[in-house]
Amino acid sequence: MFVRFVLSRYFLLALAVSFLPTGGARAEDDVHISVIGILATDKNDCVDDRVACVAREMKKIDPKLTGFSVARMTCKDVKIGAKDCFEVTDSQKVCVTAEKRCEKDKSRVCLKVEAPMLGAVTYMTCCGKFFPLVTRYKTKDGEVLIVAVRVKSCKDE
Repeated sequence: MFVRFVLSRYFLLALAVSFLPTGGARAEDDVHISVIGILATDKNDCVDDRVACVAREMKKIDPKLTGFSVARMTCKDVKIGAKDCFEVTDSQKVCVTAEKRCEKDKSRVCLKVEAPMLGAVTYMTCCGKFFPLVTRYKTKDGEVLIVAVRVKSCKDE
């Protein structure tokens, strides 16, 4: 009788524990990632207004690049610890891994970005800022691919 009482108690405890919320994925474990494929050229001087700030900075580094256009812009929700790929141009993909949140400031996220003809780049970023990466990839028209990545992990924004 005592054995049955103890076993049933452990069974009820195990059953109750199975219904407790787990430490698995929660809504705040998602981050919103935007990836923009920017094509830079020396064949024209047209600058898309959406990437004018990137164009200004790139002209300081490489004055030969005068034209900047958006090839593709994609946004996805990615879970912390997960990886997702974004097409940027000419079937080229940029893979982004949302590795972890900063322990001191949960709005900061550590990202690992793998772009065409560029090794993996890992960095810590704040919410809402684009981080541009110049790749060595060139389209068939000779345009240079620049990738800009932004993460939005803040609930307020």
